[in-house]
Amino acid sequence: MKYYVTVEDRVVEIDLDETAEGWTATIGGRTYRLDLAATSGDALYSLIVDHASHEVLVEDAPAGGLDVLIGGQLFHILVQDEWERRLANIQRKTAAETGQTVVRAPMPGAVVSVRVAAGDAVRRGQGLVILSAMKMENEIRSPRDGQVAAVHVNEGDKVEQNAELVTIAAAVDPA
Repeated sequence: MKYYVTVEDRVVEIDLDETAEGWTATIGGRTYRLDLAATSGDALYSLIVDHASHEVLVEDAPAGGLDVLIGGQLFHILVQDEWERRLANIQRKTAAETGQTVVRAPMPGAVVSVRVAAGDAVRRGQGLVILSAMKMENEIRSPRDGQVAAVHVNEGDKVEQNAELVTIAAAVDPA
């Protein structure tokens, strides 16, 4: 089955196939052997790719898609099968981002540092907050261009999953 995985504005096409030996994923013409097993509840997994083991934390993202923590890096991804992708392409609108976006903690943790202040201009992908969780430091990045409307945390704060970290508003036009 073919899937389209969007990671930070990049779309990767993945063909998943079940074989007698298990699952394979073909990405960019290269085929990988996969083994995926839940290790704790329904969010923590052991992923083996061509005999290399990885611990993966997967949770639903508040804004849709999935938040995936692997190798100390946090990724926001959207997974679509062929039908969902076709439907999304038909429904795609070219509206500018307006209003406010609240960036939330993808998991409980401690705020190690806050890299922005209210009034700062930010770019999509820019680091906002460093959050320590599961003995790893994770950079929480801006999902869009804009201006920081509010910072809801301070260095040293303990936060729960989905806690508000930063609010980003549309960029102010310097007219």
